[in-house]
Amino acid sequence: MELLLFSFRIISALALLSFVGLLGWMVWRDMRQTAALLNNPEDGRATLVMIASESDSEQLGTRIPLRPVTGLGRGASNTIIVSDAFASNEHALVSRKGTRWWLEDLNSSNGTLLNGAELNRPTVITAGDVITIGSTELRMEM
Repeated sequence: MELLLFSFRIISALALLSFVGLLGWMVWRDMRQTAALLNNPEDGRATLVMIASESDSEQLGTRIPLRPVTGLGRGASNTIIVSDAFASNEHALVSRKGTRWWLEDLNSSNGTLLNGAELNRPTVITAGDVITIGSTELRMEM
């Protein structure tokens, strides 16, 4: 019986170490991919173009290059500052994972629309997609 319990402890410890090792490897791989994107911004270049804004009409047509992680919102800490009364301080996040761009609403008060539909979960975005925050519309271009 003691040998069985000892064997179970060893197997459990190995399983736990394997899980922690796999998790560490996944984090390391993701960090390496993000560092490669930051070092070579030409790969997967994408921009957001402001196509409508009631509060900031002089910015219409402005092309804003995306970074691997791009924050959208009214707050000064965002990569793209949206001067809209309906925008939250940290409203949405556009991020690159692998070869795809993803849009995620950050539990904003008034929500984020993607092509006119409310965004409820992180979603892949492609060229031509329109992101709406309040009265501000941004079109994805690659």
